[in-house]
Order: sequence, then C-alpha cells, then structure tokens
Amino acid sequence: MWLMIEVELKKIWRSRLPIYLFLAFAILLFFHIDSHTWSGFISEKLNWFTLVMGMMGFGILSSWVFGREYQDQTFKDLLALPVSRNQIVGAKLISLTITEVLLALVSIGWLFILGLILHLSAFHAAVILVLLERFAMSMIAAIGLTYLFPLLASLSKGLLMPISMSFAALLIGKIMAAESIGHYFPWSIPMLLSGKPGVVNLFSWLAVIVVAGIGVLGTMSWWTRGDHTD
Repeated sequence: MWLMIEVELKKIWRSRLPIYLFLAFAILLFFHIDSHTWSGFISEKLNWFTLVMGMMGFGILSSWVFGREYQDQTFKDLLALPVSRNQIVGAKLISLTITEVLLALVSIGWLFILGLILHLSAFHAAVILVLLERFAMSMIAAIGLTYLFPLLASLSKGLLMPISMSFAALLIGKIMAAESIGHYFPWSIPMLLSGKPGVVNLFSWLAVIVVAGIGVLGTMSWWTRGDHTD
C-alpha cells in the first residue's frame, strides 16, 4: 500500500500541477493588500486560500488525479494490476490528501515570509493562532469535499465534467455563504469556517461528511463494480 502511495505521489508532483497551483496563489497574494497588520493580512489571505485553492484548486487537482487515467488511457492498465482496486483508489485518495495538506502548509509558510517582506505591524500570536485554527478546520472541510470529484471523473471518464462541477460548486457556495441557510450547503462551509465559524454547526459537518462519504464509497464502488468495457 505504501509503495502505491509513493507511486501516486510521484505521479502528482512530476505533473507539476501542485507547483502551478501554488505559484498561482503566491502571485495572487501581491494583489489587493488592504491590511498592513499581521492579523488583518493573515485573515484576508487565508480566506483567499480557502476560496481560490481550497475550493477551486483542490477540485482541479482531485479531478486530475483520477481523470488523467482516462485521458492518458492508463485506466485499464491499473485495473489489470494484481492488487485490490479499493487499494488503488485508497492510494490515490491518500496521495491527494497528502498533497493538499502540503500545499496548505507551504502556502502558510509563504504568507509569513511575505508578511516579513512587507514589514507588517502588530503581531499578536494568540490572534494568529486562532486564525490558523479556523484555517485548519476550513481545510479539513475543503479536502473532504474534494473526494466527490474523483467519483465524477470516474463516472464521466474524463476531466471536463468534474472540473466544471468544481467551478460551479465554488460559485454556488460563494452565493450560498451569504444566505441564512448557507451553513447547510456543503460548499459554503469551508468559507464560513474561515470567516464566520460561529454559524457552522453539527449539521454543517454532517453535510460535509455525507459528500465525502459519497465520493469515497462511490469511487471505490465504481472502480470495483462499474462497467469498464469501453
């Protein structure tokens, strides 16, 4: 299993897609720097990360990890391997999760480096810690939601549908986050956790868990029992 995870990680990083996603976010940080205090800057940019990377970038990445197997015509080669198909899916999902966590950690490090370059004022460790805790919770929700896109990539046997759906989920989630029932819509929850964590409740987390469960179990079921004759 660990060897499979290592192979999947190499496939992800050799594609350079995580690097491109990080560079896109790193460049965006230089635009619209409205706050010159540490707490304001970190809060603003972590919200950006949740929106741009957590909701859109992670959706593209998770779609690519599975959709590329169809695009590159390597899907049936994987099915022919003498290993459990659930292990193949599990290795891909674990590798995807590791990559997303690493992207989040590297981006946080870059935020602090940029903050030092900009000579931000009023560094309060307790406030920054609270912001980072909110960010961690929003990333847990965002990563859980990305597990749905591998199922969409598998069902559609490509990249267009899951990537399109990730953009649609981002837009609808952004709209719903401003509504009173937004905390019941799964794709609004990462944004709310990052900006308004008080409105998120148990039912919000249950919505995320349901989406993640459908994604993981559905993908495993499709790879194990689906019609792969085409």
